[in-house]
Amino acid sequence: MYSENSTQVALVIALYLAITFLFAFISGRKTKKGDFMEEYFVGGRQIGPWVLGLTWIATMASGGTFIGVPGLLHSYGWSVFLWISGFMVVITTGFGILGKRIGQIGRKTGALTFPDLLRDRFESPTIGVLSALLIVILYLAFMVAQYIAGARVLEAVIGLPYHWGVIGFALSVALYTAYGGFRAVAWTDSFQAIVMLVGVILTAWFAVNLAGGLEKVNAELTRQSTELVSGPGPDNFLPLVAAISFFILMPLSQLGQPALVSRFLTFTNTRALKRAALLTGLYVCLMYPLIMLVGVTSRVLLPEIESPDHALTATVMMALPAALAGFIIAAPVSAIMSSLSSFLLVSAGALVRDVYQRNINPELSGDKAKRLTHVMTFAITLVGVALALNPPQYLQLIVVFAGAGLGATFAWPTILGIFWPRMNRLGCLAGIIGGFGSFVIQYVTLGGSSVLGLHPFVWSFLFSLVCCVVGSRLAPRQSDEVLEIYFGERRRRNAPGHGAGEAVQRS
Repeated sequence: MYSENSTQVALVIALYLAITFLFAFISGRKTKKGDFMEEYFVGGRQIGPWVLGLTWIATMASGGTFIGVPGLLHSYGWSVFLWISGFMVVITTGFGILGKRIGQIGRKTGALTFPDLLRDRFESPTIGVLSALLIVILYLAFMVAQYIAGARVLEAVIGLPYHWGVIGFALSVALYTAYGGFRAVAWTDSFQAIVMLVGVILTAWFAVNLAGGLEKVNAELTRQSTELVSGPGPDNFLPLVAAISFFILMPLSQLGQPALVSRFLTFTNTRALKRAALLTGLYVCLMYPLIMLVGVTSRVLLPEIESPDHALTATVMMALPAALAGFIIAAPVSAIMSSLSSFLLVSAGALVRDVYQRNINPELSGDKAKRLTHVMTFAITLVGVALALNPPQYLQLIVVFAGAGLGATFAWPTILGIFWPRMNRLGCLAGIIGGFGSFVIQYVTLGGSSVLGLHPFVWSFLFSLVCCVVGSRLAPRQSDEVLEIYFGERRRRNAPGHGAGEAVQRS
């Protein structure tokens, strides 16, 4: 909460922001030296393993991770562990299933954005435009969550009014994203990911020690309410069937996140991808349990706080010296800024590249592309700020809605599009519309718990798969020219005379 140390903390955060803008300035100068579109959106496809791994982590670990998750743990106790546990296998699903294949396709086709991948694979401008518009809609919800998280941090730490916090965060991130493009986002993400990990390690250490150790934490939670240390938690927060559905949601929804999938268009080679996968796997297995530990400990140290989303920042301000607290508060600031910059980059790219350039003005390039990208970046920022000025109680609920919605919409069209030759444009359109439509209908009519108590994502994910398969079977396959680009080597390997039969040639 706001205290006499807040000025010192604010100065440390300001120093952190200055370093972030320095990265953006350096990368912006580098962006000017190459082709604008390729440099701005995929960093010239020259991203190495450390930067790739850290930017992937920083994008995934949003404000919901550092603000929303501790807030839920403060309110509902240890049961939230089951809610978040699926993150332990996120790296396996993301890097293991999509990474190498997306990178290969990006180099073959010159794809710069996520909608590029789908549009070119299915020879359909309609798919490109529809994907771009849905990305902007769903990422706006994600961005609203980040603006709220950033404002909550500044409100709790330095007493800055919420509305001014939203505006400040939005303007800062829009400036460095617009100036530096993907390379600025990737470099600042890498710096921010390091800050995040060190910050959460220190916070967990100091908070648990201040509370008297894990045994005393559990004892105090039990004294407050036995529901805090056992499922399903207070107010029947997480029944077993809901916990199962969230374990499914967390890793599988990542397969449809354009901001994460588009990272695989940027790496240098397969060796870099494998090293990045190892790095991110170790990072996630260390960071997320510690974040959750901070959340439950905050309930012991500060059982009564103004907003659950203040749980982490209030704990830091209580437990640590001001200078160190300022550094640790930079962890949630890092998570928020890194996710926001990625969402802005993907959303602006969707509008400029996939709606305007590829459908209205194919000759767009250079300075005109740069100006339009900057305009779209700030336009999206303004819309997000307007939506964030009236925040909900629990930040993490917005994060889950947006993330699950993206996964339900794009996961199967992406997976089948790059691995199944028989997938065609009708199947892709059916999968996108079916996944998105069924998810929204369930949320509107049933809320966050659907049929059999499962999360709407589970049913939408399955329905999207059915739509993709049925739609693909009802229409002719794609042209041989396209299939040769995407599956040529595999089709030849499995052709008669190569020992593998005809399974892929006419699947």
